[in-house]
Amino acid sequence: MYTPLIALSLAVLTTAAPSGKRQVPHYPPTSQSQGFKLIANVTDPSADFTPSIKNWVVEGAHTGAGTNVAVLKPFDATTSPGRTFYLNGTAEDVRYGNTNVLTDGGTPPAPYGIYVQNQTEFEYLYPDEHGVGISVGEGSGTSLTRFPNPYPYLTSATGTGTFVACNNTVAYYGTKFITLEYAYATFTAPDGSYEYNANIPEGCAAVNLIPQCTELNELPEDAYSSHEFAAQTACYPDVAAIDWTQYGP
Repeated sequence: MYTPLIALSLAVLTTAAPSGKRQVPHYPPTSQSQGFKLIANVTDPSADFTPSIKNWVVEGAHTGAGTNVAVLKPFDATTSPGRTFYLNGTAEDVRYGNTNVLTDGGTPPAPYGIYVQNQTEFEYLYPDEHGVGISVGEGSGTSLTRFPNPYPYLTSATGTGTFVACNNTVAYYGTKFITLEYAYATFTAPDGSYEYNANIPEGCAAVNLIPQCTELNELPEDAYSSHEFAAQTACYPDVAAIDWTQYGP
């Protein structure tokens, strides 16, 4: 179940001063829910695919017992509704940012986590890319940004970087999918000043994976999963309805 929430910390505020009004960041208001889908927002529209993958939903492409490649698909309530995720952790975990994003899979349902390859691991077919999977277990550590971040999206505990979408072949099927990968940012200072490189693979598009509120399903009695510590988290009722050009600093 989710309910509307007025996020005061994200409200549009202005301060009168002799020199005029001071602008502060403003973003769309969020709601609260235990369950959510992950919706792709392409951070650089010039790198988007044709057709656009904006507002596509995260699914798992089965590759073996308890393993899936994380992929993006156009949302369809019947054929590709997207995985339902939840933020797992106690109130103290939430307070200190020690939560983990999980989903349920298998029969009976068991907890599946999001696995992001670390900086020394690479895709078999794409040796310059770090893969993302949805597999049985706790995953490699993923969470959602919280205040003071202006809006929530998925992050990885494996290192600073961004999720990216690539038109890759999944060996199990021998066909192309829009797969999720992870690009680690690098910081160098050859001349004494910092230099940033996002390291996004050629032909891929950087994406933020934004939570969209949905009902968290009831579990059967024989489930290995538990929703006891599924936390209420900030999410949007309809990500596709947001006109991001109307928001920002």
